[in-house]
Amino acid sequence: MSEESESKPLNKTARMELLKQQLLELEKEEEPETDHEQEQEPEKDDKIEKPKPKKEKTPKQKEQFEKMKKIREAKIAENKKLKAQIAKKEKEELEKKVVEKAIKLKKKQIKKQQVLDELSSDEEVVIPKKEKIQPVLKPTVKFIPYM
Repeated sequence: MSEESESKPLNKTARMELLKQQLLELEKEEEPETDHEQEQEPEKDDKIEKPKPKKEKTPKQKEQFEKMKKIREAKIAENKKLKAQIAKKEKEELEKKVVEKAIKLKKKQIKKQQVLDELSSDEEVVIPKKEKIQPVLKPTVKFIPYM
């Protein structure tokens, strides 16, 4: 190969043939390795098929697990009750605020209506309009140029 690379550049067909030969040589070298790898793979599969058995729990461990499971369920139920109570209180407070706001608005409306009623009953009294005062015009003085 070194002789070929030192000589003048090869044309495309010659280069292709050289690359094909190199590829075939590499494939021949790799084939024995792949056969060896394939032989080892079935051994790995046997190991995978045999999982390690789990250790069984003792009766005391099982009892403790059940006890803790009951305690956990009780705490979950207690938390649900607390959340429901808090939500109920918040809802009642919100409703109370809404009602108070509605009462305040209604009172304001009643007061406005009373003021309007008083004004409409006082229609007989005529409020005098202010007359516009016309400004007094000053006499204009004409200057005659001095000659």
